[in-house]
Amino acid sequence: MTDAAVGTRPSNARQSLYYLLGAALQGTGALVVQPFSIRILSPTEWGRVGVSIVLLQIGQVVLSAGLPLAISRAYFDPSGGPAKARAIHGANIILGTGLAILAAVGYFAAAPDKSSAGGFAWALAATGFLSVVVSSQALLRSQHRALSFVLLSGGASLGAHLGGLVGILAFGHTATIYLASFTVVMVATAVISLILTRPSLPWRQRAAVSAAFRLGLPVLPHSIAIILLLQGDTFLVQHFQGATSVGRYVAAAAFALGPFAVLSGLNNVWTTRIFEAAHGAKLVPNVRAVGREVALVAAGLGLCGTAAATVGMVVLKGLDHEAIQLAKVLPGVSVGYALYLVGMSTLFAVGRTKALTWATPLVVVVAAGLAWFPAQSPQYWQLGAIRVLVFALLGAVYAALALREAHHVIPLRPFIGALVFVAVAIAANLLLPTTVLVGVITLVIGLGLAGAGFWAVRRRGLAS
Repeated sequence: MTDAAVGTRPSNARQSLYYLLGAALQGTGALVVQPFSIRILSPTEWGRVGVSIVLLQIGQVVLSAGLPLAISRAYFDPSGGPAKARAIHGANIILGTGLAILAAVGYFAAAPDKSSAGGFAWALAATGFLSVVVSSQALLRSQHRALSFVLLSGGASLGAHLGGLVGILAFGHTATIYLASFTVVMVATAVISLILTRPSLPWRQRAAVSAAFRLGLPVLPHSIAIILLLQGDTFLVQHFQGATSVGRYVAAAAFALGPFAVLSGLNNVWTTRIFEAAHGAKLVPNVRAVGREVALVAAGLGLCGTAAATVGMVVLKGLDHEAIQLAKVLPGVSVGYALYLVGMSTLFAVGRTKALTWATPLVVVVAAGLAWFPAQSPQYWQLGAIRVLVFALLGAVYAALALREAHHVIPLRPFIGALVFVAVAIAANLLLPTTVLVGVITLVIGLGLAGAGFWAVRRRGLAS
């Protein structure tokens, strides 16, 4: 499909629904498979799978740096934007797959224990193909091809994890087999993404590719740091408490990954709206309108996430009190992460990314200091509370950076209100018993409050 063939773009509301579906596929991919895999694999093998998937996410961000956002920004350049975006896409593919395959081969060759090294080597290889998918999605997002975006999200998340499940059912109960099967599906998804986007050779647009690297490379330290914020607590638990404990922790950590996935999915619409206004005078009103919408969604996600924690964890892992308490706390990351997304998109829109080289790494240093002792405690909710606090700090830092570049660009009051609301809901939920009956009651109440809130806001918007 060519750019001209896209036709009339779908409405923002319809795109949001598509991206929500993609976010659901991405956020629930592991959740759908996890109840089966966690019972088939031993605790040690499941812990290896969990850590490898975390490392895969980190590796993908390292390989792509800031190029996916650079692709989206270049696409809206009034002077040959689509051609420039395709060339940057091609450069990202060559860089990502080449480095990932070299890393996988090198690691496996150097590892002393080949039997346990295979799983990590497969995860390294899958990283490169995931970077291809993410790069393709950046182009599809700019073209308003949300359905194709959703197809790739399903293949790279739910499809890959289903492949891993089929692999261990058919060939053996090991992390290596799971990750090898996972990688096969990831390769197939990457091939489909290339058919959908048709990248061009990077040397056809040397100036645009060079500009993209200048914009994106300062984001590399930030990209590594943000993944450490997203997943670094897993490594701390692994270090202090071992593979069995990290398996329990990863099971509950899905209640943070869910809000991350939903917000990241909807951010495809929000970022596009911000970038479309980057070359005109409507940047500030566009970002403020997006910000109010983002804060509302973040509050709803935090409320629904903590309300669903008990029932969700019983389904995923059974009645594990400490894991359930952690699951109740983790949805609170939604508000800080949402504010960070708005701030980062604004900085990219105005072409001011240098501050990213130090801002997020600084937050990581603070996070590591705060999390060091809670990561040694079997009461996981303490580490979850630190995670919520750290993401609130991250959002505040990026809001300050964006406001420095464009005054009044981000509305802070809705985010402050959302954070207070979610914190109160989590505190109340922590005091309740971790039983199935109480979990069902909180789920119904949470969904009811969220639904009533969205209905009231929608009615007010239509009336105004």
